[in-house]
Amino acid sequence: MQLSTLTEQLPDWHRQLSVDRDQRIVRNVALTGRHSKNGYSYAEAALAAAVSLYDGKPVFLDHADDRTRSHERSTRDLVGSIVHPRFEDGRVRGDIRVLDTESGRTFLALVEGETPGVGMSHVVLAERSADGSCVERIHDVVSVDAVINPATTTTFRETIDADGSSDATGELEPDVMCLQQELEQLRRERDRLRDELQRLRARQASEQRQQRITELIVEAGLPAEAASDLFRRQLEQAEDDAVRRALISDRMTLVQSLAKKHPVSLERAGEERAASDAQFIAAIRRR
Repeated sequence: MQLSTLTEQLPDWHRQLSVDRDQRIVRNVALTGRHSKNGYSYAEAALAAAVSLYDGKPVFLDHADDRTRSHERSTRDLVGSIVHPRFEDGRVRGDIRVLDTESGRTFLALVEGETPGVGMSHVVLAERSADGSCVERIHDVVSVDAVINPATTTTFRETIDADGSSDATGELEPDVMCLQQELEQLRRERDRLRDELQRLRARQASEQRQQRITELIVEAGLPAEAASDLFRRQLEQAEDDAVRRALISDRMTLVQSLAKKHPVSLERAGEERAASDAQFIAAIRRR
C-alpha cells in the first residue's frame, strides 16, 4: 500500500455557503468533491468513509511554505476549524468556525468581499488505485486551506446562470474507470460473501444430518460401539431417513445375532470337528 499527500483545489466550494457573523460560522462549505482537476477521481465510498476525518481539522490561510512538511503550520495563519462535516450529493461538506484573530477576520473579509481568485484547497493523505486514476481511501486530513488561484477570476459568491451553469470550472464527467474499479471491488466482495454463505450452509446441513443420525441410532437402541465413523458416513450419504433406518436395522440385526452366538475355544472346536468327521465316516460305512 502506497500513500500519497494530495492537494486539491475546489473551485465551486462556495456555491451554497452562508455567513453567520454573530456565531462566526461560515456554513455549508464544500470541502471536497468526486473529481480532481489533476486527472483522477475520488471513490464515493472513500469520501463517505472520510467524513469523520474532517471533524475539527484546522483551516489556514494559504498552504504551508514547505509542501513536504504540511503538518508544520504557524498559529498566525489559523483561520478556525471544521465542524459538522457530512456527506451530501457526492461531496463532503462542513461548516467553518472562524476565530476572532487576524487570520480569521481576513478570511471573513475575503468571503464577504467576493474577492476574485480565492478558493479552498484540502491536503489529505490518501491511497490511490494501482493505475493512479482513483483515490480509494483517505487515511488522514491534514488541513483545509483558503488559497489564491491566479488562474481563475471566481469569487467566493460565484455567479450561477439561470440554467444552473457556472462561470467557474464545474465538475467533470463521471470517471468511468473509477466507477468500474468500484464496481469490480463490489463484485469481488459479493463473490467472497456468496462463497462464505455457501460454506456456512453446507456446514450447517452436515451438522443437522449428524444430529439426525444420532437421534435415529439412539431411537433404534444401536450400541455406540456399533456406530463406527465409517457407518456414520454411510448413513450421512443415504438419501433419506427411511434408508438410514433400514441400514441401522440391518446393523442392529447383525449385532444381535453375534450376541446370541456363544464363543467356542480352540480345543472344543477341534473336538467338535473330530466328532463330526467320525459321524460322517460311520454313516458312510453303514451304507
